[in-house]
Amino acid sequence: MSETIYTRVLIAFDCAHPSHEVLLQLPHLIGSENLELTGLYVEDEDLMRAASLPGLREISLSGQELDLTLERLQEEMAADLSGIREAFESIARTMRLRYHFEVARGRITEALCDAAQHSDFVLVTRTLRHSGLRPRMGQQFGPLLAQTKRILFVNEPWASGTAIVVVGDDAATIDAGARLAAAEALKLVIALPAGAEIPPAAPAASIIVRLTRWNEDTIADLCLARDARLLILPGDESLDAGALLAGLMDRLPCSLLKLG
Repeated sequence: MSETIYTRVLIAFDCAHPSHEVLLQLPHLIGSENLELTGLYVEDEDLMRAASLPGLREISLSGQELDLTLERLQEEMAADLSGIREAFESIARTMRLRYHFEVARGRITEALCDAAQHSDFVLVTRTLRHSGLRPRMGQQFGPLLAQTKRILFVNEPWASGTAIVVVGDDAATIDAGARLAAAEALKLVIALPAGAEIPPAAPAASIIVRLTRWNEDTIADLCLARDARLLILPGDESLDAGALLAGLMDRLPCSLLKLG
């Protein structure tokens, strides 16, 4: 009897709690039911160092101004960690998946890159609205994007939008989009360069859109116009997917996936 091969999924919690809806869709995105989950929470040393400085003030999105102290930050981190860990372990048990949870302390980018080296697929949960610790901008994930072949950024809430937008004619990318679109009863939109032939992998019901320009602005406009829930970019050399994701992450309300 052959040994079961598991896809190692790293789930990094960046200011957002795990979503049961997202984890349920991982088999469709990855193409495998045999998953091993690692939950990762990073205690941000840069943030703690900043909170140690005297007289530092924090202004929330609501306009409230507070002292940012190390004591208050540590209390927030402890509460955040406890809630995230409990939610993650509960979801993993419900899905009957292999799992474990890790806590690291260090610089966010370095900790994520180190953990990602031992993973096949990386999922980063984010929030577009301030509902916990301080969210990071897309450019801060540049080193992780440059290293990781398959990475999904979930911009909360996941269950929004009515379409999956796939960029390019890569068969694996289209197949992943088609599986998720079928599972969640969403439209599948495939964006192709002007003049490109419809790829054989495109389902008959998919919507084909041809872009005269192939850049961040046109892709962002397409996602907004088509009410995307998820944007999927290929990992080949036809696009600089890492740079595109870093730029699009803070422009779009939808989640973003780069496939290798």
